[in-house]
Amino acid sequence: MNGNVCAFEDELLEALQRRFLPRDLAEHLDGCASCAELRRVAGALLDDRVHAIAEAPVPSAATMWWRIQLRRQKEAEAASRRSLLVGQAATLAIALLLVVALFGVDMAEGVRHAVASIRVSMPLLAGLAAGFILAPLAGYVAIRQK
Repeated sequence: MNGNVCAFEDELLEALQRRFLPRDLAEHLDGCASCAELRRVAGALLDDRVHAIAEAPVPSAATMWWRIQLRRQKEAEAASRRSLLVGQAATLAIALLLVVALFGVDMAEGVRHAVASIRVSMPLLAGLAAGFILAPLAGYVAIRQK
């Protein structure tokens, strides 16, 4: 025995779960207060578990059939969503490749020219940045409050 922990505790728990207590373990219980307490507590919990399982209402066949159908439907929806997502990603990639292949050099030059021609004052830029940061936070706060 090691302080309050007994080497037989794990074996006792397994025996209680199997609902069979070997003779040597039963003899050990007579002399070990820790194991005797464990038997009282774990035995009560396991008995409660057995009673709860025995008293649990069993759903009807119609309820089980409905749940199975609902689960199949949700799994089919998830599979179709995955297929659609893959198709959309492939379509987007092909579209981007076509745009870059057809207009790559001209578009890049146009974007560089458009970015270079934008002149924004610093206060306006700071206000836009604050708006972009605060708008999602305000939306989050509005949604969370009921």
